[in-house]
Amino acid sequence: MRLTLLPAGRCRLLFLCLWLVTLTGQAQESAKDLFGHFQPALYQIRMIEVESGNKSSIGSGFQVSRDGLIVTNYHVISDSVFYPEKYRIEYLSQDGQSGLLSLQQIDVVNDLALVRRDPGQPVHFDLAASLPSQGDGIYSLGNPHDLGMIVVPGTYNGLKKNSFNQKIHFTGSINPGMSGGPTVNAMGQVVGVNVATAGNQIGFLVPLEPLQKLVASTSEQVPEDFLADIQQQLIDNQTRLLTAFTQTPWQLASLGQAQVAGEVVNFLPCWGNSNANDKSAQYLTVQKRCRLEEEIFLHSQLRTGTLEIEYEWLTSDKLSSTAFYNLYEQGLQNVGPGNNAGKESVTSFQCQQQRMINNSGMKLRFVFCTRAYKDFSQLYDVLILGASYDRDRQGLISHFTLAGVTRELSLIFTRHFVEALAWQ
Repeated sequence: MRLTLLPAGRCRLLFLCLWLVTLTGQAQESAKDLFGHFQPALYQIRMIEVESGNKSSIGSGFQVSRDGLIVTNYHVISDSVFYPEKYRIEYLSQDGQSGLLSLQQIDVVNDLALVRRDPGQPVHFDLAASLPSQGDGIYSLGNPHDLGMIVVPGTYNGLKKNSFNQKIHFTGSINPGMSGGPTVNAMGQVVGVNVATAGNQIGFLVPLEPLQKLVASTSEQVPEDFLADIQQQLIDNQTRLLTAFTQTPWQLASLGQAQVAGEVVNFLPCWGNSNANDKSAQYLTVQKRCRLEEEIFLHSQLRTGTLEIEYEWLTSDKLSSTAFYNLYEQGLQNVGPGNNAGKESVTSFQCQQQRMINNSGMKLRFVFCTRAYKDFSQLYDVLILGASYDRDRQGLISHFTLAGVTRELSLIFTRHFVEALAWQ
């Protein structure tokens, strides 16, 4: 047998390539072993209704330090924040042990919470130093439906595009009960936290940056009043959100014979519709609706943080002025707030009406409505409904909802909204 000798440099290069291929294969093959190793650091997180002693909801969590610090989703433990006398937080470990958890920190904007078990146990997850590359295989872990820990393989598809508060797009199934569980790379390092699913193998994860910040915040004192902490987080988030709208003039776009706000920011998608193909219609309506595709969960009866803008231009050459006016008024009756809030969470709307002429000369009638949050003294839902009244058998209805804002922020936004209305 004849041997062919390679130059030393080529030999070293070949050896390095073989070593890298082997190492990558070993990393993938050892993923199952890693999951087995980290099982003690995975938990089912339970909300226990005190009077009955039974669980009312479940989620997942994972330990990130030897002293028992556990990450989960805020929405998993939210009842304990608003109803601390009614609920307590418990964990169930993989070996069947259970115990109480104490709430340490929360981040309602990114749907994260830190809880602690005492004493902790030595096995814990490490956070990755960086996100994977698009297309890399990653693994979602959690405890769905009391089935025990499961592993869901999937693909990292980058950060969700055009989002205000970013999420990772995970191609894989995140099932109910997996909320708050970790998604890890092949080395068992956490790259995100399970938070939501859109079905059809589309899942979303909280990315590394807010997770790293929250874990680092454990050096801070545990808040004495979590509701006050939530209020400040909401104010900070909504200030950051609305500043993107109010720092520059709004560009206008055509809607029928009117002009309304165009694309102000890339994270507020807009959709349009009309009845232009209905030959039997007595009037023409052209609609535009823009809605922030994100909201902040506070508890089952209160979701906030949304922003919704709607416009409808109507005209008719078939209806009389009186008939058109009646149609126009009916359109004004169909507008409501864009977020879900129960009576135990907010007051009834208080409204004021005002007539005005904006800088473009459009004559407008506006109804300005606010409702207060019962648990947060500085926060309101604001609903503005406007209608032009200076053209015969033609009108523009405009509306927006701001959820969870201060009065000052809502007034600044309202001024921009009113001035972004004009006739062509």
